[in-house]
Amino acid sequence: MSTAGFAAVIRVSFEMINVTGLDDAAAVIADAMEQQQHLGVQAMATKAALGRDANYDEMINVSAFSGIIDYQPDELILTLRAGTPMHEVESTLASANQMLAFEVPDLHKILASKSAGTIGGVLAINASGPRRLTAGAARDYLLGFDAISGRGERFKSGGKVMKNVTGYDLSKLICGSYGTLAIFDEVTLKTLPKPETNISLLFPCDDLSAAVARIAGIFASPHEPNAAAILPQAIAAKAGVNVAGAMLAIIRLEGIDVSVADRAAHLLAAHKECVKLDTDASTALWQQIRDVDLLADADGDIWKLSCAPASAPAIIATLFDQFDFQFFADWAGGLLWLAGPSGAEFGTAMRSALAANFNGHAQLIRDSGNSKDVIAPLQPLSSAHYALHKRVKSAFDPRSVLNFGRMHNGI
Repeated sequence: MSTAGFAAVIRVSFEMINVTGLDDAAAVIADAMEQQQHLGVQAMATKAALGRDANYDEMINVSAFSGIIDYQPDELILTLRAGTPMHEVESTLASANQMLAFEVPDLHKILASKSAGTIGGVLAINASGPRRLTAGAARDYLLGFDAISGRGERFKSGGKVMKNVTGYDLSKLICGSYGTLAIFDEVTLKTLPKPETNISLLFPCDDLSAAVARIAGIFASPHEPNAAAILPQAIAAKAGVNVAGAMLAIIRLEGIDVSVADRAAHLLAAHKECVKLDTDASTALWQQIRDVDLLADADGDIWKLSCAPASAPAIIATLFDQFDFQFFADWAGGLLWLAGPSGAEFGTAMRSALAANFNGHAQLIRDSGNSKDVIAPLQPLSSAHYALHKRVKSAFDPRSVLNFGRMHNGI
């Protein structure tokens, strides 16, 4: 039996403690350890709906950890504080025609939050958009950071250039830990120039299997797409794309003008049924895919499934036999977004379908009712993985001070 089963946690009233730096945070953590208390951690609280409801006595507000510290566009390096709002990060990068290559999703519409949040929140959940398929995830662009652990001990990892980095690669561990291991302050990220242009090519397909196969074939060619999604016809219509076909396989080509034009010409010549979207329409479409806007008006819960692309058709077919839901796919079919009925039955069926198709992960993103009371929002861990998570938690936070229970029950 997995030891990571869900037990409902009721959020209690708490005192908000504002801190301006890691020394302040250390003092609060030390007091919490002495009082045997659990602390929540937040800046703008835009990701508060993700994961389990953490069981805390007081809340550390790190929104004062804000501001750009050093930006060197020529070196492709940005150093900033973790509480810096994403709109400030993006405007700073745009001033030098640069970007974060992992394409940060803005989930405020489906999470009913006020904004895209902070860079620290992005790193805490390892948020990554469509370009992750070819460029990597948020954790792959975190070069270094300054943080404080649940022991109240300040530590650093990495640096400003990869060649100077020694020791454990803690960036990969801390990213996606939902604030359960440490609190970030200063972080250094690798940036990249924005592509000169982008276009999208739409391939009408008869079904999901055909769409997955079409994308796989294009990725095996020398045309170098950097993102791929699959939209059912009704979902495509929401995005303003009206092309015949039960499913639309969509790829994005980015780069310098001449390269994109050449690659697109070859694909258009080989696939007469293909439809091209120019830069403005392509950019708008991928923003809706990235931010899951296409399901924002759907009823019920929203789930995120990670699976092998080849398994996607079988998983969707199994669920359609039992439920009425909407979906679309990103990452060439490896990321499924589903909006369906609230409650445990839909989520349980998803996880069973994943287990029958080479496994994967199912995470509840939007809880429209009380689904968290009856099903774990994050994929339950096997006994071995749970024990490993618990050992890692104990190493960084032996008294379970930070965001206790946010990811899994008892950690």
